[in-house]
Amino acid sequence: MSEEFFDRDAIVAGRGRGRRRRTMLFLVESFSDPDSPDAGAALDFLSGTEVFGGLDRDALRGLLPHLEPVHVGAGEPIAVGDTLLLVGHGRVEVVGADGSVSPRAPGQVVDAAALLGGATAGAGARAVRDSMLLTLSAAAFETFAHRHPAALLGLCRQLVRLSARPVEVVPVPQAANTVAVLPAGRAPVPGDFVPALVRALTAHGTVAVLSRDTVGGGAADVDTADPRNGAVVARLQQAEQQHRFVVYVADPDDTAWTRRCVRQADRVLLVARSGADPAPGPARPGRSADLVLLHPSGTEKPVGTSRWLAGRDVDLHHHLREGRAADLARLARHVAGTARGLVLGGGGMRGFAHLGVMHAFDDAGVEVDAVAGTSIGAIMAGLRAGGLDHAARLETSVQAMVRQGSMVPATLPLVSYSSARKVTRLLRDVPVFGWDIEDLWLPFFCVSASLGHAREVVHDRGPAWRAIRASISLPGVYPPVPHEGDLLVDGGVLNNVPVDVMSAMLRGGRILAVDLAPEEDPGPTAGFGETLSGWRVLGSRVRRRTPLHAPALPDVLVRGLMLASSRGDRARLADGAGVTLLRPPLGAGGLLDFKAGPALVDPAYRYTRDLLPSLSLDGDV
Repeated sequence: MSEEFFDRDAIVAGRGRGRRRRTMLFLVESFSDPDSPDAGAALDFLSGTEVFGGLDRDALRGLLPHLEPVHVGAGEPIAVGDTLLLVGHGRVEVVGADGSVSPRAPGQVVDAAALLGGATAGAGARAVRDSMLLTLSAAAFETFAHRHPAALLGLCRQLVRLSARPVEVVPVPQAANTVAVLPAGRAPVPGDFVPALVRALTAHGTVAVLSRDTVGGGAADVDTADPRNGAVVARLQQAEQQHRFVVYVADPDDTAWTRRCVRQADRVLLVARSGADPAPGPARPGRSADLVLLHPSGTEKPVGTSRWLAGRDVDLHHHLREGRAADLARLARHVAGTARGLVLGGGGMRGFAHLGVMHAFDDAGVEVDAVAGTSIGAIMAGLRAGGLDHAARLETSVQAMVRQGSMVPATLPLVSYSSARKVTRLLRDVPVFGWDIEDLWLPFFCVSASLGHAREVVHDRGPAWRAIRASISLPGVYPPVPHEGDLLVDGGVLNNVPVDVMSAMLRGGRILAVDLAPEEDPGPTAGFGETLSGWRVLGSRVRRRTPLHAPALPDVLVRGLMLASSRGDRARLADGAGVTLLRPPLGAGGLLDFKAGPALVDPAYRYTRDLLPSLSLDGDV
C-alpha cells in the first residue's frame, strides 16, 4: 500500500479518490501506532476473530475494504439487525428481550443475523467502554463473496454456528475494574491521593495508573472521531486486560482526556479536601459518582458535607482522614466490590443484642463499611456510624434507655400510648444524633414507613435524630412523624431488616444482617378468657393479690408489628445473595422492658464470637 494512499491529512480533509480510502485509513490506524500505518496489524486481528479466523491472508486482505469501522462512546446504544457487527476494541453488552446480558469482547460478533437473512428479535446492545466496531453490510458481504467464492462456504458455516450458539447470560458486574479520579471542586486532586488509593487497591489485585502523562499528550487529546482513536482505545483496553484495576487520572479541566476517563470508568470518584470551596469545578462527570472528602488527621467530626452534595449526582460519599490507612482501605473495598454492610433489625429492647454483635466484630477485626437499621436497629447503627467504640455505644444506650426510666411514659391514648416527648428529647441529647446523616463517618441510612403512600422511606440525608425518630415510631406506641405532608411510622411495618436497600448501596460485597425476630416467639402466657376489661387489669395491679398475666398494651403493639413484617423479612433474608444472617440470643423479657436490655449484650457477644470462625465474610459473592 503506497504512501499516497496513507496521505492521512488529505484523506481526513476529504481530498482523495474516494470514500473507501478514508474507511481503510480509519480501520488500519485503529490497529496501528498513529505514526506508522500498517495493514498487517488489522489483518492479524481479523485472522484471530471467531468469524473470519478461517480465511486465508489473501481473503482477509480482500475483506478489508468492505469493513466499516464505527466508534461508539461508553454508554451509547448500538443498533443491531442490519449489519454484521464485530467488536474491534472495547467492551460491548448484548441485552436480550428478557433483560439477559451477554458480554462481547474484542474479536467476538455482536450480531450477524442480517447476513443470514434474519433479525435478532427484541435484542439491543450498548457499549460499556469506548469501543470500535467493525461493520459488514449485507451488500458488502455479497460483493466479497462474489470476489472470493472459495471463502464463502467457510464463512457461512461460521455465521450459522455463531447464530445458533446459546446466549451466555451473566450478572451485571458490581465491582469496579476502572476508576476515574476527578477533582470535586476547583482545586486539583491532592497529589498524594492517587498513590494512596493505589496502595489500598493492591490488596485486591494489580493496579495500573493512566494519566495524560502516561498515555502521552497526543494520545490523550485524540477525539473519538479521529481515525487514531482506535489505537488509543486499544492501548487502554490492553491495560484493563492486564490489571485488576485501572485508575484513570483526569485533568483538572474539562478536556478530551477528562471526558475519556469518565467514559472508561465503572466508577467515578470526585475528590476534594473538606475545607475547600464546595462549588463544582470545570471537570464535571455528567453522570453519577462517589464523593470522597479528605479531612485532616485529627478531625473529630465532618461538617458541611451537604454543601458538597448539593448540585451533584452522588451515589455514595466517603469521609477519609488523611494518613489513616483504615479509611483508605474502606474506600478500596467499596471500589473492589468487597465492602461489608451491617444491617440491624428492629425489636424493642432486644436491640441491646446489637451492641454485643458489634463488639464481637470489633474484637475480631471485622471491618464494617456501611451501616443501616430499622427502629431500635437505627439507633444502634447510628451510634456505629458516628464512630463511637463499644464502651461509648453501651454507655450511651444505657444512659438513654435504662437510667432515664421508661421509654414509653403513658399519655391520654387518643393517638398513641405515649407522646414521644421523652424519646425525642433523648435522641436529640445524644451528640452524634445531632449531626446530619451525611456528616457521619460511615455511610448510614435508616428506614421508616409512609402511612399516606404505603411505602418504605429511606433516610440518608438530614438530621440523624429526626430520621431515627421516624424509624422508631411504633404505630400505637408513639405518634407518627410529620414529613413533607405525610406521616411516617416505624420502618418495621414494611422492612424490618432492610438488606435489599443495603445491597443497592454497596453495589456488591457482603451484608451482615442481625435479625431480632426469633423463629418462634410464644410471647407472654395468657391468664384470661375471651374478654378482658382494662379496669380488671388495673385492679389486679393495684391490689396485687390476684395477679393477672396480661401483656401491656405497648408490648402487644410491638409484637403485632413484628409478626406483621416477619414473613416479608424472612423472604428477603432468604433470597438475599451475599447476606450472612445472625440471630443472637434474645432472652424472654418484654419488648419494651429496656431495663432487661443490657443483659443481652454479653450473650450476643459470645454468640457472635463463637460463630465468626464458621462464617465466610469475604466481600466477593
